[in-house]
Amino acid sequence: MKKLILAIAICLSANALFAQLSSPVNFGFHGGFVSTKVNSDFNAASVKENADNGMMLGAFLRINLNKWYIQPELNYVSRKSNVEVAGDSYDFKTKSLDIPMLLGYKLVKLPLFKLRAFAGPVASFKIDDSFTSTFKDKYSNPSFEDAVWNVKVGAGVDVWKLTLDVDYEAGLSNISSEYLKKNKMFNVTLGFKIF
Repeated sequence: MKKLILAIAICLSANALFAQLSSPVNFGFHGGFVSTKVNSDFNAASVKENADNGMMLGAFLRINLNKWYIQPELNYVSRKSNVEVAGDSYDFKTKSLDIPMLLGYKLVKLPLFKLRAFAGPVASFKIDDSFTSTFKDKYSNPSFEDAVWNVKVGAGVDVWKLTLDVDYEAGLSNISSEYLKKNKMFNVTLGFKIF
């Protein structure tokens, strides 16, 4: 009898745990590494576009619809990139508020482990920007756009309440009306689901 009561208690506890882990809505925080490379349109024979590292901090809401999910996010992103033009170096830094709206699919859906794929648009609103150069008089400071559109595609893993996402983000619109064009970004983020 004691073994039966213990078995029932374990089953009920496991059921409650799995129900909590597969909540219809998750909310959490995440942060990570951003590598950005900007396409340029400098009028020079020798142009080299280099990726540089930045960071991202934000929050996400995941609405689970069985194997599908919708994930809006609100992220603060600091990006850096570098362009070398005929021996001169140009560094670009932007800070933005990014709002991705992702649609995802759970390729593997277990109670404590999930493997996901996702894609969606990203609206990026400029907060601040800066431009430094080893040859300041050659090119004027670019005028960065106040808002640009990007698209991202990636994959993620959930283990218990931890999430790890890796994605590629490409610009759909130019970041500047002058010689800077579209961004290309590689992002790695680690997050924690509060519920």
